[in-house]
Amino acid sequence: MQTGSDDGAAAKPVDTRIRNRNRLLLVGLIALSLLPLAAAVAIYFGASWMVAGAQTNRGWLIDPPGDLEALGLVAEDGALLVPGERRRWRLLVVTGADCDESCIEALELLRQVHILLGRDSDRLLRFAVITPASPPGLRGTVRARLPEMNIVDGPPDLLEEALADRNLRGQQPIPAADAVGSGILTVDPLGNVVLYHGLDQIGPDLLSDLKQLLRLSNIG
Repeated sequence: MQTGSDDGAAAKPVDTRIRNRNRLLLVGLIALSLLPLAAAVAIYFGASWMVAGAQTNRGWLIDPPGDLEALGLVAEDGALLVPGERRRWRLLVVTGADCDESCIEALELLRQVHILLGRDSDRLLRFAVITPASPPGLRGTVRARLPEMNIVDGPPDLLEEALADRNLRGQQPIPAADAVGSGILTVDPLGNVVLYHGLDQIGPDLLSDLKQLLRLSNIG
C-alpha cells in the first residue's frame, strides 16, 4: 500500500507538466490561427509601416477609418445613410462650392470608372453629396445628367470633419487642410470610411485603388 501511495504522489508533478505543456500548445495553435486574419487586416488597411515599399494606393488611406453614420448624410427620403442590407461599397462624392462644368464632367467620368470595374461594378454605389456650400442647381444637374447616381444631403465642412484627427497614408503628399473642400470618400459595406481621393484622381488612380480593394475584400 505504501508503494502505491508513493507512486501516486510521484505522478502528480508529471501531470502538471503535461497540463501546462498542453495549455501552451493550445495557445500557440490559437495564435497561429489568428495570423492570417491579422495579415489580411494589415493588407486591407494598407499598413505600409510593416513592409517597406508596400504602399500601393494612389489615394489616401484613412487611419483609423471613419464611420459612415457619423457623417450625418441624409437620403432624399429623409432617412440617415447607414451601411444597409445590400452591403455594397459606396463612393461619396463631395463636389465643393465651385462645381462647374469640368466638375460635372468629372462625375460623368466617374460613371465610366464604375463601368470599368466589370463584374465588380454591382458591388459599388455612387452618391453625390449636396452640402450647403454646393452651387445652386447642382441637384437638378446631377438628376438630369446622371440619373442613376444617388443623391444625399450632408452637413457643412463634411470632408474636413471626416478627415479630422486621422492619419492619411499614401504615396502622394498629404493634401492641405484647405484643399479638401471636395473629393471622394470610399466606404466599405460595414460602414467604415477607408479612402480619400481628390476629384482630379477620377480615372486610372481611383480605378486602380477600387480594383485592389474589391479584390482583397470578401465582403460586399
